[in-house]
Amino acid sequence: MTEAFAVLNTNTSPDSVQDIPVGCNELWSLGQQEAIRRLSKQRTCLLTKSQRRVLVAGFSARAARIAATYARFYLETERGGKPELKGRFYWMGLAAFASKQVKCGLDFMAYSSLLPHGATATHVSKDALGKGNFWLFQDIFVWHWFYVHFSEQFDDCAPQRDASNSVESIRSHLSALPWATEALPKLNNLRLTPEIAKAFKYVRDFENSSDLSLRREAQLESLLAIANHEQKKILQPLIYESWAFRKSLDFQALVEDLPMVPRRVAAFTAACDIKNTELRVEMESSGRLYEVADRMNFIGDIAEQFHRLMEIRKHYMEDTIKELAGWGESS
Repeated sequence: MTEAFAVLNTNTSPDSVQDIPVGCNELWSLGQQEAIRRLSKQRTCLLTKSQRRVLVAGFSARAARIAATYARFYLETERGGKPELKGRFYWMGLAAFASKQVKCGLDFMAYSSLLPHGATATHVSKDALGKGNFWLFQDIFVWHWFYVHFSEQFDDCAPQRDASNSVESIRSHLSALPWATEALPKLNNLRLTPEIAKAFKYVRDFENSSDLSLRREAQLESLLAIANHEQKKILQPLIYESWAFRKSLDFQALVEDLPMVPRRVAAFTAACDIKNTELRVEMESSGRLYEVADRMNFIGDIAEQFHRLMEIRKHYMEDTIKELAGWGESS
């Protein structure tokens, strides 16, 4: 998916130059185009042999691609990445595990309709998980992509991000995305939030410091700021306020003790779960994922354990993130 942002007029004068101004809106539009491209694949029309990109249909396949992209951002292996600054995008490392966990939930839902009353709950949960993961990516990927490619313009351009001001071709693509009519108004057209501004301030603090303890502090603060953004400004209004999704989560909590039913857990492994208690964090049985306080307590525990493991078992954690990065666009 490559769109023209400007049209140049040709002439017969050799070596002529035409300046086309590129402002913040055009740069944000480029990032949004890339976010859409990451979750799409090339299709060839059998009749015309023409090619176009279409969204990957499977929610699970999208989650795999998202996990891989987050992992590569953490590892600084994305184009424009800076390996010497690995660790500045700390949330991305944790988010790779989180999107993997979403994929696990979506994979399980293919079988959960066999449970009593499971079909209805499965449909609601699948739709909500797919929606939340998709639109969180449309938001958070672009912030990081822009920072990687245009860090000097980031502070000036961040307040100008507004999906409704995208260039016309990208605005039309955005409006055609799944759930766009519902999502964009609820997410304030992906505009800057105080949490995102705070998070990238700490990214800069990490980049500008050589002190290990200060870098570790900046990493955690940046992670927590984005966690607050994603949970309170993206996922809460988009999926957790839904009455139907809340009921499906109540159903999940009710049956999670049954054999083969996944628990509400974050597992620091490429697998869906692991027995090693050091590498997993499970939500308390009384907790409700749709309650902000309960969910943020759970995420706080996950962040604390992630931060600890990234210190005492960093090689293991980064090797696992590398494994997730390999999921790539084959999904």
